[in-house]
Amino acid sequence: MPPLDLLLPILGIAFLAGLIQGLSGFGSGLVAAPLLALLLPLETAVPLMTLLSPLISLQNLLHLRQAIRFDRVAMLLMGYVVGTPLGLFLLTRAPATLMLGTLGVFLTGYALVSLTGRQPRAHWLREWRFGLGLVSGALGSAYSTSGPPIILHVAAHPEWEPDQQKATLALFLGLSNLITLVAFGLADLYTGEIFGWFLWGFPLLAVGTQAGILLYRRMGAHDYRRLTFGLILVMGIVLLWRAISLNP
Repeated sequence: MPPLDLLLPILGIAFLAGLIQGLSGFGSGLVAAPLLALLLPLETAVPLMTLLSPLISLQNLLHLRQAIRFDRVAMLLMGYVVGTPLGLFLLTRAPATLMLGTLGVFLTGYALVSLTGRQPRAHWLREWRFGLGLVSGALGSAYSTSGPPIILHVAAHPEWEPDQQKATLALFLGLSNLITLVAFGLADLYTGEIFGWFLWGFPLLAVGTQAGILLYRRMGAHDYRRLTFGLILVMGIVLLWRAISLNP
């Protein structure tokens, strides 16, 4: 059994990650990844999240099964697969400060405008599914930040009901996480220690996700949209902080 002073915080992180993703359909990595990295080595924390994330998405999909539409994510996933190897090029050639800073500014501005009640006129966020998936894959493999392009795509469809928006996010994130999980397995990145932490964390993750789902069911469409843009705003600020911290 791991020491309690390490085990209890990690269980708390697992619960919080599940709660946020169960409530919004995304955001578990935003919470869990930086917190786990404070307690565990990166080579343990990152693969651990790849094991936990698909299970959160599956739990979300089970309660949203009536709203699942595979046609909404097919082109996004195709772009994701193509974009993933491009991320390795970005990782070695493109300055991380510029890439993350630009994305952070865009997310922050988009969220602030949307929180005022105005929907930015960005038709490309609705229509360029393959391109957004490609950017998602590239950002994911280069900087572990695959979510923003897809979240923005879903948020740009205010005509979708909250169940449809959340199901689209859960389906894409679940399938893309499975792709990453397989890639990590082929690279032999999973260890007995990681599987051990997975077994400890999964029950609290499942309880947190279910609690988030119950809270989501009490929300109206307006509240869900405000929550979505609030989390996008947090993501933008976190990315800006990461970009600034990379500066020598």
